Amino acid sequence: MQSVEITVISCENLRVGKKPVKKNAFVTARADSPDQCCQTKMSVEGGSNPTWNDKLALDLPAGLRNGFITLEVHCRTSSGNKLVGGVNVPVSDLLGGFMPINHLQFLSYRLWDSKGDRNGIVNISTRVKSPQPYRCSQALQPKAIGVPVGEQKRIGGVVTGVPTVWLGHRYPY
Repeated sequence: MQSVEITVISCENLRVGKKPVKKNAFVTARADSPDQCCQTKMSVEGGSNPTWNDKLALDLPAGLRNGFITLEVHCRTSSGNKLVGGVNVPVSDLLGGFMPINHLQFLSYRLWDSKGDRNGIVNISTRVKSPQPYRCSQALQPKAIGVPVGEQKRIGGVVTGVPTVWLGHRYPY
């Protein structure tokens, strides 16, 4: 299982209805299941352009390569939390095979409100963490690759050969 570290940097031009957000905005992130959800601290300053720089960590299930990570921006009001906007970030954007493990990338996504209208932008950075390697005593032993030759008790060597002719092609060595 891989994990992704998402740093929620900031948002731009957030509105609740037609009015700009004044304060108390926060971001939630979840992969595939609502059970695994994290959120940033509440931004008390910044108004419609809040900043956080909060790191959120999510475990990515093995089958989620074609799935999404959902980011939602909420605003706490006197009548409760209101959804400002959200976006489904394709996991393939993070695990596309073009970025090495632990590479930091900066991304911006358009937020959409519950009516389907544009409602700001979220700026994030992501880093895919490598899974912890499986360790056992066998894995720590060096292994010889090749064909044993001679009496192994006396020589103990291994020969590795490289073919000079391969499928009718001749190599110049």
